[in-house]
Amino acid sequence: MILAVVQAALLVVGAVVLFVLQRGQDRTLAVTFLLFCATIVTNIDPLYRWLDPVFGGFNLVTVISDCLMIAGTSTLLWGVAKAVGAAGPWLRNAIIVACAVVGIVIVTAFTVLDKPPTTTTFMLDAGGHAAAAVYSIAQTVYLGVALGATGVICVLRLREARSRTDLVGLWVLVVGGVFGVVRMVVVVVMDLAHVLGDLSVTRALSLPYDVLTPGAVVFVASGMLLLVIGHRTARARRSRQVERAIQTLAPLHARLGSDNEYPDTDDPATRLSRLIVEINDGVRSTRSSLSDRERAVLARAEAALDVA
Repeated sequence: MILAVVQAALLVVGAVVLFVLQRGQDRTLAVTFLLFCATIVTNIDPLYRWLDPVFGGFNLVTVISDCLMIAGTSTLLWGVAKAVGAAGPWLRNAIIVACAVVGIVIVTAFTVLDKPPTTTTFMLDAGGHAAAAVYSIAQTVYLGVALGATGVICVLRLREARSRTDLVGLWVLVVGGVFGVVRMVVVVVMDLAHVLGDLSVTRALSLPYDVLTPGAVVFVASGMLLLVIGHRTARARRSRQVERAIQTLAPLHARLGSDNEYPDTDDPATRLSRLIVEINDGVRSTRSSLSDRERAVLARAEAALDVA
């Protein structure tokens, strides 16, 4: 229970941080944190024992929690793909279809399963039934494949990391993906062994399972946070470079820049772009020449704009 509380606290704090950091931006990763958080919180033993009887006392909270985890894993894959520029319509459609299919499979398996009364060890108590194996394996394979795909996407984007924080975040997500894939194999073997009656294998793999499950959560959560922090840091650095370029160009614009009467804007990159255009227009209209220093200043400003 203590481990579940620690994971829940990490996810709650992470969700708050992400919603603050991603203000005015796409919040897919923040939503992922919320879904993971709901999954972990509903599996805290005292809360589960209180909550499940409210829903009938036959472990409905378990299937709700697992559906939330599937949704969270789907948004994780899509959010990371968007964060590293690897998102595409085909990937979005594949995630939606796969998530829907797995959701239908686990809900159906749960419905036909001979369910025990409220228990915090659902698969240990019900795992001897074939329907329970289908229930667990379907979601486990989806989670493992999704986390593995997230890790592969991150590996392919390592060279495009814009900062050291980005790079560390990508590697942490890769580790989380590896944990997810290994966990998938472990859980599938445990489920099959349980159905076949070989509980010694299930017990032998319980320790790796207990390490891999929170490990995957911690690494994935940390990687998401690092990606968002890295993007935020890079944006702030680019914004400072643009502001410095605007200040550096101000004397040159005052001497040579034409007034194109652009509408006011608060966007630094737009202001810098307009300054560069007006200086170039002024140089052409007055047929003036720039000194080497002024050309260097203008070139640095254009470079700052390209980065922005």
